[in-house]
Amino acid sequence: MSGFGFSEEQEMFRRTARDFAQRELAPGGKERVKQDRYPRELLKRIADMGFLGIVTPSEYGGQGADWVTLGIAIEELSKVDYGAGLAVSVPAILSRALLARGSEEMRRKWFPPVAKGEWISCLAVTEPHCGSDAAAIKTTAVRDEDGYLLSGEKTSITFGMIADFAMMPVKTDPMAKARGVSFFLVPLDLPGITRSLIPDMGYKPVTAASIFLDNVRLPAENRIGGEGEGFYVVMGQFDVLRVCLALTVLGVAEASLEDAISYAKQRTAFGQPIARFEGVSFKIAEHATWLEAARLLCYRALWLADQGSPHTKEAAMSKWLAPVVAVNAIHDSLLIHGHVGYSEEYPIEQRLRDAIGFEMADGTAQIMKMIIARELMGREFRPY
Repeated sequence: MSGFGFSEEQEMFRRTARDFAQRELAPGGKERVKQDRYPRELLKRIADMGFLGIVTPSEYGGQGADWVTLGIAIEELSKVDYGAGLAVSVPAILSRALLARGSEEMRRKWFPPVAKGEWISCLAVTEPHCGSDAAAIKTTAVRDEDGYLLSGEKTSITFGMIADFAMMPVKTDPMAKARGVSFFLVPLDLPGITRSLIPDMGYKPVTAASIFLDNVRLPAENRIGGEGEGFYVVMGQFDVLRVCLALTVLGVAEASLEDAISYAKQRTAFGQPIARFEGVSFKIAEHATWLEAARLLCYRALWLADQGSPHTKEAAMSKWLAPVVAVNAIHDSLLIHGHVGYSEEYPIEQRLRDAIGFEMADGTAQIMKMIIARELMGREFRPY
């Protein structure tokens, strides 16, 4: 981003992403939402476009682009298929983690197959008893002469049923809190790992799952950073991941509002299009404004990340605001459609269920507000 707006190169990339979404993601989308697996062949086509390695340096098989460009891809793909937006987000978190604390050997091993779509990744932080309190995880990694033995349970893991490996914080020192967490890359085909699907009300192909680990042997070379650094590795990724999720749900809402505008122009009542009635047009105007405000906040956060500037506050603001305005916009878009919007014939009811999940994913609204308040007033005023 140069100045206030996207560069010419970024605008060209936006058009490329939009065309790809319409050409490759839109066909079969209605049927795909009912599947319990995201098609790997579709992920491979997304990878072939370079979307799974956008921020990965070119020497490791990626595009070497900036965070704003990543956001553009997520927003455009999510307008058609939010599973694709999520699929683009997760490898970016791997890139950030490995570039910050990973060894050169790890980068050369893990980056290329992820960028090519050969290895699908997931982020496994949440456990049955803790989500927002990431330092309270109980999954353990016990050191022995051959590496580590991992035991515990992770849950609510996006792409958990189809991923080839998980980025996973676990306790190497159960007596410590945040300083006892280490971060590992865990292949999910290892002996001792089982998975189970979690049926929920949202988009089924992303396959939310629980992952169970029973004395899973893992080599020490799969640890990112040193022992006890894992909590800080995870927290360092959330500042970007939260913005990625915000742009994902905004893409879903933008598509819904576009549908509502089109429908309002065509649907007539009392002899004229309902778009002429202020009860409809004012709602559209309000939601377009809120969505644009949240969108600009997201891109500012990513721009700050590109500058190497602090962006924790802006990321938390994005993650709090975007799901709220998105859910409201999709809800009113459904109401503008009337009963047909409530039916499965239109995609809006699905989008509403999907968007609600973003109000919890990777940080609730309450946690985001705590972070914002802490950044504004200082850590000495935090409640914990």
